[in-house]
Amino acid sequence: MLKSLWQQPAVRHSLLIFVVLRLFLSVWAVVVLAISPLPETPRESRRPYLDQPILTEGTAGLLLAPWQRFDGLHYTRIAAQGYAAPEDSVFPPLYPWTIRLISGLFGGSHAAQMAAAILISNASLLGLLILLYKVGSKLIGPEHAPRLLIYFILFPTGSFLFAPYSESLFLLLALGSLWLSANHHLKAAGLLGLLAALTRLTGWVLVVPLAYQFWCEHLGQGKWKMLPKVWSWRTVWTGTAVFLPPLGLILFIVYRHWLGLPPLSNIYTEYWFQRTGIPGADMLRAARSMAGLGPGRTGEFTLWFDFFITALLLATTIWAWRRWRHQLEWPLYATMLLLFMLLPTSELKPLYSFSRYALAFFPTFLLLAEAGKNGIIHRLILYPSLLLYLYFSAQFFIWGWVA
Repeated sequence: MLKSLWQQPAVRHSLLIFVVLRLFLSVWAVVVLAISPLPETPRESRRPYLDQPILTEGTAGLLLAPWQRFDGLHYTRIAAQGYAAPEDSVFPPLYPWTIRLISGLFGGSHAAQMAAAILISNASLLGLLILLYKVGSKLIGPEHAPRLLIYFILFPTGSFLFAPYSESLFLLLALGSLWLSANHHLKAAGLLGLLAALTRLTGWVLVVPLAYQFWCEHLGQGKWKMLPKVWSWRTVWTGTAVFLPPLGLILFIVYRHWLGLPPLSNIYTEYWFQRTGIPGADMLRAARSMAGLGPGRTGEFTLWFDFFITALLLATTIWAWRRWRHQLEWPLYATMLLLFMLLPTSELKPLYSFSRYALAFFPTFLLLAEAGKNGIIHRLILYPSLLLYLYFSAQFFIWGWVA
């Protein structure tokens, strides 16, 4: 069985890339922290451990401590305390609940929670790479699939795929939902979409590509009506499954209300300095800050990078409509995701974390992998990505903000 799995290109390429990067990041973290060690005295304003134990000793200090950063600590706090801290309540529960479940098997300590969080992310990442290879082989050809994996995992913020963040789990569920939908398994696609929405708020956008796929399969002759012969309880159930992704968001909102938590909009405004605005308004705020005319993130290199990535996502989303004009589930997904991500606006933090959220734009990576068959374009994509990957991962390990 193992031999037959290894003979599959998707498994072989994915496993090799995963193992090499996993080992490299473990060594890279040790090197970075040896060159730039953290101060021995905690400082909550600069290194917010959120009153959780700081892992410094033994294997936990060596392998887990470099990942004990930022959002990962919010997830482990939710796993330990639930939504006791209101600012944590913007994070949907599936990932931290899974952390609690797995870490409970090993005593439930903070080290066990961090190990469980990393285990979930890494297992999800391996599955994601295998699935992405198969999707790429189908959409752009098997000759481009290895390049697709390289571009994806070595994207400048790709180290977050290994971190105790919800990225890898969400991306696996979202891509799985899209892939099942494209292969006419809408009920299973809807279920994965539900789980995706319980992992990240953006998961609800999957309803649009799933609804499009349902229309393609069940509406006759390209007309906006259902032929009498397709009316059945099975069709109605399939159509209902399409709406499972937004149901995930609704369940999370109802659960928060049941806990007595303030509305999400209040939490985002008070703790995360974001309001809902007009899509694209944050790009204008970012441009003003880049010109030295705004207060938010002035002088930050990451602001310039987030702005560039946003422009890249806009361009590739438009490009996707032309490239997959007969497989519109992919440009529909990218468009809805981009519109939803461009809704928040912030005076202090315009385009915050956009370069990390870009990992969810599968059509962008598919298009880049296809364009990378040109040697010059390949080098223009790969070399800067690799340099920024090293820089951003090092910044993360020393508590520098990346995304």
